[in-house]
Amino acid sequence: MYKILSRTQVLQKYMTLGAILLFIGTCVIPSTAYDMERLSMPTSRGTWLYVGGSGLENYTRIQDAIDNASEGDTVYVYSGWYNESIDIKKSIVVCGEDRNTTFIVGENQSEIVHIDETSADFKRFTVESRYNEFINGIYISDCWSVNISENNVKNCEYGILITSSESLIISNNTILDCSSGIVNVITGNVTITQNRIDGNGKGSGIEIQAAMFKNYIIRNSITNNTVGINLLFTLFTVVQENNLLENQLPAYFTSSFFSKWQQNYWNKTRILPKIIPGQFGGMIIHKRIPFVNFDWKPAREPYDIRG
Repeated sequence: MYKILSRTQVLQKYMTLGAILLFIGTCVIPSTAYDMERLSMPTSRGTWLYVGGSGLENYTRIQDAIDNASEGDTVYVYSGWYNESIDIKKSIVVCGEDRNTTFIVGENQSEIVHIDETSADFKRFTVESRYNEFINGIYISDCWSVNISENNVKNCEYGILITSSESLIISNNTILDCSSGIVNVITGNVTITQNRIDGNGKGSGIEIQAAMFKNYIIRNSITNNTVGINLLFTLFTVVQENNLLENQLPAYFTSSFFSKWQQNYWNKTRILPKIIPGQFGGMIIHKRIPFVNFDWKPAREPYDIRG
């Protein structure tokens, strides 16, 4: 079970490894590419298991259905309140009836939903912490080809935390009142798109750390965070067509190279290029050297992004 880490502990644990990987591997060119067709997800596969509702053989707990599912099955959860934390360690679909009426309220002290060492789909839930603001909403570790879509995540430390994973799609989620919205650590080919992140003013809206390969931040609405988008020791990140609204600092980067900032909306109409502040150094090189990137053609109007 993942042990909850403070923001400082996460940085200390992963940034050193990520910095070493980046400086060793700066000549490595990623072979993966962004593919919008991957956003379509399967609606049915394998056997269906049901949780809640009125069926005589339906399960009462989501975890019980997951434990009895086989690879390729779908666990369908009817609207209701489910006071439990769940672990997904097999390639299945876990789908709620309606994101606004199907609630998972966490019970443990680390994360409410944990997806570990698998590929899976998780969609149409409200994942919420009511009693522990330091619990994480959705934690994805050592995974590949995971789809997280159409969820609400509320009142957590990290809304969605991803570590050591690749080829994920995080789309159409709404993340509210979390200290940090979506945080990626040592990831590659992760697409974060069409999410609405309204923070509590304490952390980053979207943060990527220690990533050697391309990650994509496209068409998200990011509001009320200390930093809207924060890149730390990354390569080849694409940041495109996002709304950055009412954040204390819209964006920042540390020792991140070959990033593409394209046509983002920076809280107001702009005619001239937007300067994005950052720095080089901070880990292996202790001297901090100011640096800048540019969004050469910022958007003049905000995009319609609903999450």
